[in-house]
Amino acid sequence: MKVEIVLHRDGQTEVVEYDYQKREPREKPMALDVLLQAQATSMPDLAFRYGCRARNCGVCTIDINDKPRIACRARVRDGDKLSPCATLPVLSDLVVRRDGIARQMQGRLPSGGGGNDLNVEAPDAYHDLTACIECYACLDNCPMHARNFGDALPETVAPEDMPDASAGYRWGNPFSLLKLQRIRLDPVTSVADKAAALENALELGLDACVDCPGCKCGVGIDLKGQVVKELLDATDLTS
Repeated sequence: MKVEIVLHRDGQTEVVEYDYQKREPREKPMALDVLLQAQATSMPDLAFRYGCRARNCGVCTIDINDKPRIACRARVRDGDKLSPCATLPVLSDLVVRRDGIARQMQGRLPSGGGGNDLNVEAPDAYHDLTACIECYACLDNCPMHARNFGDALPETVAPEDMPDASAGYRWGNPFSLLKLQRIRLDPVTSVADKAAALENALELGLDACVDCPGCKCGVGIDLKGQVVKELLDATDLTS
């Protein structure tokens, strides 16, 4: 089974064809199986990330045929293309820089001590949002996140024009909105912190969501209905 693996090294892009050797004729390999075999055989310097191998951590996310997929649970077929996530800056091969997303939330999350009743159970919607594994597949086609790169793909942005990921990206994304909506749903969050969460969503560019058809989660969370709509309904952006 032949697949294409897109390599990024020293500012250059190269597409390499790799012939995956199935362990048995009926095997339907995951993308991570292909990458591990390639690294163990003909491509020892191939760079990629993986962690739990059970769709719990999200760090192995790559693009398959230009769409984000969790590599340890995404099956590949003959002729598929494996490449780094197009929504984040590439460090090497299939490794992208992820820290700009996490750093974006520094100072935007409550420190605790809201004083609300700890005996109140969180609503089901709150528990639904805890399923997020931070795979960042939701960044695909996100108009809010695209603002960080001048509405272009990171790989097309000149190094001198690249935003400083170490400071956290200026504009948000479905993941950051999910974190803020989870704060608003948490029964132990104070009224002031819930209001601050909504203000942070507005500051991060919630207005970009008004005309967006919606975002897709790598693990099936209803981001449009349970996150974006709830935040928009709490503002006057759609009135």
